[in-house]
Amino acid sequence: MIQANNVMYFKRLNNIGGVESFVYYLAKKQNDFIFLYGEADEEQVLRLAKYIKVRKYKGEKVKCKKFFSNYYPFIIDNVEAEEYIEMIHCDFDNVKLEPILHPKLTKYLGVSKYVCDVFERKTGIKTELCYNPVVLDIPKVKKSKELTLISATRVSSEKGAWRIDKLSEMLDKANVKYKWHVYTNKDINFSSPNVIVMKQKLDLTKEIAESTYLVQLSNCEAYCYSVVESLMLGTPVICTDLPVFKELGLDDTNSIKVDFNLQNVDIDKIVKGLPKFTYTPPKDKWDKYIGKSTNYNPEEIVKVRVLKRYTDIALGRKLMRHDITGKEEEMTQQRASYLEASGLVECC
Repeated sequence: MIQANNVMYFKRLNNIGGVESFVYYLAKKQNDFIFLYGEADEEQVLRLAKYIKVRKYKGEKVKCKKFFSNYYPFIIDNVEAEEYIEMIHCDFDNVKLEPILHPKLTKYLGVSKYVCDVFERKTGIKTELCYNPVVLDIPKVKKSKELTLISATRVSSEKGAWRIDKLSEMLDKANVKYKWHVYTNKDINFSSPNVIVMKQKLDLTKEIAESTYLVQLSNCEAYCYSVVESLMLGTPVICTDLPVFKELGLDDTNSIKVDFNLQNVDIDKIVKGLPKFTYTPPKDKWDKYIGKSTNYNPEEIVKVRVLKRYTDIALGRKLMRHDITGKEEEMTQQRASYLEASGLVECC
């Protein structure tokens, strides 16, 4: 049985995404919870495991005070909790998903007022506003002297991939000198040679801070971490005119908003740039739900069972499968979590 004050479960933790940023920042800020997953990206698990206990869920019974889930609480029937809380990270008006409800759920938290309103209209269920946490270290960097755009996003239809091509075409036709770095998890080619696809990175703080603009041309957003992070770093954004962006404090001083068809793009304004500004994101209230703990130590030694033969670089030797040796191996909690997500071991 898994026992803790607070347990959070995601069916999947992807290699990039807003909900992944949410869990990471929450772990840094309010770390009194265990994170369970069905599938997970190994690098995401590695950085989470620096702050909280992370485990692959294998069908165990769970007992806790608060149980948090996202999109759908797949394991809720195995959970005994005082509160069952579903987090709404999705704009159900603009995605091909329908809210899935469960009778055990006792509360719903929405990451923006816009999301709360959409969810309540679709389901009739009262949804409490709880903005996402952001814990950002502000680096000291120099802005690029040339016009530099940056995007950190999935390249997909709902994220407005075609708008990247169209906006770059407009910049090229106006003979604007620029570079546009698109960090994504997909192998894709854009029309303009000035748009450079970059390998995804979990931390783009320095790159965003150095850029002239962050560009986010989505069809819809429930919150949008990259935009909030960019403004906190003093980098203005070029974005579509979404309702949630006004709620988050985007205005003419810190952003250039464009319509969905890119008919109102002011190239001269983009080239001229925006003056310096200050920005503070909406305050979260996660300390109301999850506290801080000193019980977790990522360097604590734990035991694991080896599932596949592999060479462990940290231990400096080959490890054989547990079912052959009958032995358990020892390593740090953080490394055990990473290797469990990789499918090489299972935590005891």
